[in-house]
Amino acid sequence: MAGPVTEQPQPLLDTHVVVERGEFLLDVELQVAPGETVAIMGPNGAGKTSFLYALFGWLPLRSGWILLDGVTIEAPGQDQFVSPHHRDFGMVFDDCLLFPHMTVEQNLAFGTNVEIETSPLVELLELSHLLKNRATALSAGQQQRVALARTLLTSPKMVFLDEPLASLDPSGRIQARHLIRSALNDQVSGALIVTHDPADAFALADSVMVLEGGSISQFGSIGEIGEHPATPWIASLIGWNFFAGVGSGSSVQLADGTQIATSESGLTGEVTIAINPSSVALFLEAPVGSPRNKWFCEIETIESVGELARVTLSGPVTIYADITLSAASDLELRKGLGLWVSVKATEVLVQSSNP
Repeated sequence: MAGPVTEQPQPLLDTHVVVERGEFLLDVELQVAPGETVAIMGPNGAGKTSFLYALFGWLPLRSGWILLDGVTIEAPGQDQFVSPHHRDFGMVFDDCLLFPHMTVEQNLAFGTNVEIETSPLVELLELSHLLKNRATALSAGQQQRVALARTLLTSPKMVFLDEPLASLDPSGRIQARHLIRSALNDQVSGALIVTHDPADAFALADSVMVLEGGSISQFGSIGEIGEHPATPWIASLIGWNFFAGVGSGSSVQLADGTQIATSESGLTGEVTIAINPSSVALFLEAPVGSPRNKWFCEIETIESVGELARVTLSGPVTIYADITLSAASDLELRKGLGLWVSVKATEVLVQSSNP
């Protein structure tokens, strides 16, 4: 006897975008579940921004469809077309597009009747103390948060972010990732984020869609994509180190008992760790000071990847390190050589496995 049929929830966004731009053809089919954030990655010219523009109504579809929460937004051949300003989408651009002559409060109030000073979103994005400042007096990170808040205050069902952290320095990006992720989780039903940075995709998104040449070359979590890249471009971009473990306070314990220190606090439950191979330092002798993450490992393989040497090491952890070819030569690296491996806690990215 057949078991009960479980109905799948209706996707928030159900779309098949087919757009022609000269000789370039964009053909992308995507479903986004309620509450899901999808990062869009790919080389320059792959069609990432064009995909967002088509959804927003700024590029006409040659064929396909766009459904938002079950309602048809656009469907060529069916005389269905909702104008861009009536689509329940919000867009945040990489250059923010704030009104420079206005204060933060005036920028946020544009297009909404929400009481800005008492808005929980303003507090969530840490903007309360900036409301009287003019937009031109803000840092890049503050401008990005104002642009995001202005969009979210209009209560769109989905928000699109185009390279939201591209102009931020490394320290600013860490704070911005936390604030943006919190705001997206709290304020919108779904989001699409265009980014070139795997760290942004890991920190902000549930799934990653990789575009190459106008079509999807791979879709999945960034951990899945990093472990099993489908194309050389993906392999070169997302060849990161991924580990699964259990968080406790500021550290994560792997299945074999190895502890990895992070700069987070209050970790609990199952988490995934991501470490950029370029953040892995190699030493012939034990590193001075007291780095919290250091292990003695042995070189398994050395491969040339462009101008870098990709070094695979095994020990308490199996980890990849990317160093320059000249540094590899200076260290006289070879298979079987024992080395100290060090990773700063601030370079360990953490994502809950059950957000």
